[in-house]
Amino acid sequence: MDIAFVGASETVLGFNLAGVKKSYVANTEEELVSKIGEVMADSNVGILVLKQSDYNRLPKRLQEQLSESIKPTMIAIGTEQSTEMREKIKRAIGVDLWK
Repeated sequence: MDIAFVGASETVLGFNLAGVKKSYVANTEEELVSKIGEVMADSNVGILVLKQSDYNRLPKRLQEQLSESIKPTMIAIGTEQSTEMREKIKRAIGVDLWK
């Protein structure tokens, strides 16, 4: 399973340096929606990482789709509470890693 990141170019650079090969630049809302669609169609992607601010810019319907998605599991980084990430990981792999 691969990890993918979609976001601004400076953040993509950081994820590339961290070894995430599937990192896509998306500066506008339209680019963001388009690249997320590509990632969701990629059967090799298991985790999609977005900045919380980018997630908040998405249309509500896409936010709901991402929140309910198991493959890929979407993780928003930023001010999001860690309990939501914990629940998503638990739902995706079936194990609570914090226990």
